[in-house]
Amino acid sequence: MQCLAELHSHSTVSDGKPTPEEIVLRAVYLGLSAIAVSDHNTFRGSAIAIESAKKLDLNITVIPANEVRTIRGDVLVLCERIPYEEPPKIPNELHEWAISNNCITIAAHPFHIGRKSVGRYLKNNPKDFDAIEVWNPRGIPFLNKPATKLAEKYFKPQTSGSDAHVLQELGTSPTKIESNECDLYSILDAIRKGKCAPTKSYMKISTIFNVLKWSIKRRI
Repeated sequence: MQCLAELHSHSTVSDGKPTPEEIVLRAVYLGLSAIAVSDHNTFRGSAIAIESAKKLDLNITVIPANEVRTIRGDVLVLCERIPYEEPPKIPNELHEWAISNNCITIAAHPFHIGRKSVGRYLKNNPKDFDAIEVWNPRGIPFLNKPATKLAEKYFKPQTSGSDAHVLQELGTSPTKIESNECDLYSILDAIRKGKCAPTKSYMKISTIFNVLKWSIKRRI
């Protein structure tokens, strides 16, 4: 059985345009099996998304997530539950914290120029990451290639994510999860074991326009 999981998205809780509820509803509309609302340095977006899914009785798995901005760059953290404490901002400490909290760490857009990326640190410390995001449709496409090469070199599980900041981006590049169940624990376990594969898709021109419009509006 294959589950489609959007592992990277942002809401109004950080720098995204849609609310967590809108993200969950859009994910259901797209037919996704799971959604991670990974706002920067907080699990609050995920907490709201989880409550929204319960309240609306939606058939989708909501993964507690956080894109932690460490001192070396951005790291996606996916957990079995909302943690009771804040994750550390040092990558090796973050990985240890993740293990003790039943979470996994994923190097986000590791080699994308102009973004908070962990590429240089990842090259020398692959053990501090459970998986690598090898495809992120934002930015220049060829900048995803070094991530794929590094994942292959160190036999790291490969994921993808839209890094959505507007609804139209959501589901552009979901991760394909090989699992008999699409529940939270099965999805995280499958990623740990490398039973996952990236979807390498590009944003539509209309989506790029909406992304640029939101980026400009957010900065004004």
